[in-house]
Parts: sequence; C-alpha cells; structure tokens
Amino acid sequence: MTDLLEKDKDKLLTELAAAGSADKAVRVLENEVDKLLLKHNEHCESDRERESAAYMMQAVRLSLPLIDSNGAIKVWERGNGGSDEGGSFKLSFLILAILGLALCVFGFGPMFLESFMSAADNARNDVIMRGGATVVGLVCLYFAGYMYSRPKKAGKKEHQVDIKVDADKIYRSFRTILLSVDQSLEEIAAAERWSKRDQAGSIDGRTVTASELDLFSDLLAAAYSGDPEFALEKIEQIKYFLHKQQIEVVDYNSDTAKYFDLMPGVNAATIRPALVAQGGLLKKGLASTGR
Repeated sequence: MTDLLEKDKDKLLTELAAAGSADKAVRVLENEVDKLLLKHNEHCESDRERESAAYMMQAVRLSLPLIDSNGAIKVWERGNGGSDEGGSFKLSFLILAILGLALCVFGFGPMFLESFMSAADNARNDVIMRGGATVVGLVCLYFAGYMYSRPKKAGKKEHQVDIKVDADKIYRSFRTILLSVDQSLEEIAAAERWSKRDQAGSIDGRTVTASELDLFSDLLAAAYSGDPEFALEKIEQIKYFLHKQQIEVVDYNSDTAKYFDLMPGVNAATIRPALVAQGGLLKKGLASTGR
C-alpha cells in the first residue's frame, strides 16, 4: 500500500492543501483509500490477502476522522472596539469641577481667616453652614472624578477563527497507518507461502500414494503419446485404481438406471459411468435410453 501511496504523494498533498478544512481532508483520504485498495487487488493473486486487505482498509477508512489535521490558526476580528483607558473630557465634568472648587474656597477660606479674628462662640453657626458647603463641594468633586475616570463601553466585536489543515502532517499520519496494513498483509502472505510449502506433494491435504502417482504418470504419458490405442489402454487402468479404493465403475442397464441421468438417444448406452461405493452413489452417470 505504501508503495502505491508514494506514487500518488504529490497529487495527494496538493488535494489535501486545497481541502481547507478537516472534513474535506477526510473525504480526500477516503477517495485515496478506495483507490489504493482497487490498485492493490488488481495485482494480488491471493483471495485471502484481498479479503484481508478489504477489511483492513475499511478500518482505516473509519479511523480517518481521528487523524490530527490542524495547522496554522488565524483569528479574525470585526466590529468597533472601545478604549478602556478612561472617559473623554465632557462639559459636565468642567461645571462640576468649577462648582466644587468654588464651594471649597467659599467654605475653607473664610473659616480659616475668621478662626484668627472671631471667637469660637460667634463662629458656630457659620462653621456649620460652611462645613456643609465644604462637604457638598467634596461630593461634587468625587462625582466629577468618577465621571471622568469611568471607562467607555466597549463596542461589539465579532471573532472568526480559521484553522488551516496541515497537509504534510496528514500525509505522515496516513502513511504510518498504511505501513501497519502492509505489515499485516505481509504476514498473511508469508503464512500462505508456508501453507503451500507444507501442502506440496499432497492432494487435499493428504499425501499422494505411489499408486496415484503411477496412474497420473501413465495418463500423462498417454496424453503425450498421441496414440489412441495406448491412451485407451491407460484409461482402463482407472477402473482398477478405483476398485482398489472400493469404488466401483457401474455401466448403464435396466438394473442400474437409478444411478444415471438419462437422455434420449438412438441406442441404449453408457455415456459416462456412475461411481458407487458399497451400494451408495458417489457420482451419477449419464446414459442414453435408446428408442
């Protein structure tokens, strides 16, 4: 799989880079998985290996969304933003500041001078009045400072996050997965090679007997000879070989008709003999019934 992937590397990287999002990148990889499996099976001669490859690549296909595809992240900001440093200069601040200053001067100035010139008893009512004015002035100064220092309300902003896929990262992760698939397929192929090696010289998992080898060898010799009489002579040995295996070759007649498929013909004759073992039919014969 990885060899086939390397051939598609440049094209795959281009498609991944153009995908733009993780979902589109997954669809690109899904198409690549299908393409790799098709190419692999075209050159694979083992049915077991083809079947195993199909199951493995299906698992790869299902795991594609788990591949980390995140690359560069960009945050876009739209909208009017405000400043958090403080408020702007306002007329209300100026009026409050002048008023507060005037009240403080009005309250503290005369009291300071009169404290040296008048007796304490004569200044009590005036102290109360001017002290109250001083307090009001200080309150006005406080609110003036509060209004000036209060920050502006921030404007409404919209944020948009763009996450670009990293084509190289996706390709490396995908190739790592396929390396694991290749390793598993190679183990399956190696097991099949060992199995065929163990079965060499056997038929259906059992050792070939000497009589079977002699029969097959004689039949091949008859085929190679091109001599019809020699070939017929060797074919007659098949009956003897089957008899040794307790398999009887049965020709067609009225008593053995149950062992045959019948077809119309000019003469009643055996077209293909039936094979019977201990009275049980192994393979039906074919015969013509005649007129």
